Amino acid sequence: MKILIRIAATSILFVVLFPMLSQALVASKLPVRSQARSVPHLSSPQEEVMVWASRSGCQEVVKTGGRMAIAKDDELRVATWNIRRFPDGQLNRAQKSNSGTDRSWLACSIVWMNIDVLAVQENLSKSRWTEVRGLLEGMTGISWRWMSQQCGNLTNGFLWNTKRVKVQQIKSLKAFNIRAQQSDSPCAGGLRPGFYAYVQSLQEPGADFHLINLHLKSGPTVSALEERQKALNRIDKAVKPFLLQDKDIVILGDLNTMGAGDKASRKSELKYMRRMVSKEKPGFQDLPITPRCTHYFLSLIHI
Repeated sequence: MKILIRIAATSILFVVLFPMLSQALVASKLPVRSQARSVPHLSSPQEEVMVWASRSGCQEVVKTGGRMAIAKDDELRVATWNIRRFPDGQLNRAQKSNSGTDRSWLACSIVWMNIDVLAVQENLSKSRWTEVRGLLEGMTGISWRWMSQQCGNLTNGFLWNTKRVKVQQIKSLKAFNIRAQQSDSPCAGGLRPGFYAYVQSLQEPGADFHLINLHLKSGPTVSALEERQKALNRIDKAVKPFLLQDKDIVILGDLNTMGAGDKASRKSELKYMRRMVSKEKPGFQDLPITPRCTHYFLSLIHI
């Protein structure tokens, strides 16, 4: 039986990569249970607009059972989201800002998308995820867990539905931080290492796979572009030990494919990335993103 792992991304420039293996790993859309425990149904286009238009609109859709997709035992919903400088919207917490993340709206959108595992980039707070988890549990009646890197500012993290999946062996991968020299210092040089987990479905017939969350060097400069390319060139070496356990690998996150400051170089970087990762063992395919994003930041990145 084919096991489907639904890959959903709700931010811009998330590239989801996975090996072209015997199991079907496909891209698509997402559901969950609301406080009223309404029967889930696929949302109409009008309901989808409401979800992203306002917190109250999202809550209304979720309460009446609207979902991006209906949960199935033989499918897993995997998503990636760069929640810009969560939860403050900026690095300097001493400065007041109106751009902080609306945690209630965030939780509602996760419920609507029916995500089983969410890979997060640009996390600044562990305590605020405790709040989000509480909101999710209140809406779904299900326990959620959060784990992030211990890397100072702007870390990667995983959020998952404990009824649907088991997430274990979580660790940082030094190889994807080209400035890190020592295994015990994967966060050196101000760049982020990869964040790894092994995911197992708790549903029958189930699926299991390696999951790697990346947030590569940002910046529309030649030097930043070169650092991103060097990191991606390490994929085959980084995943080689995992292939002995399981050949199913999903790599996702914010790869910051913004080129070197001009439109031509952005297109060139994306073309190079797709060609390069297809040659990295065991061979990866770039998946389409659904939905594309919720907001473009400076015409380039983030939500």
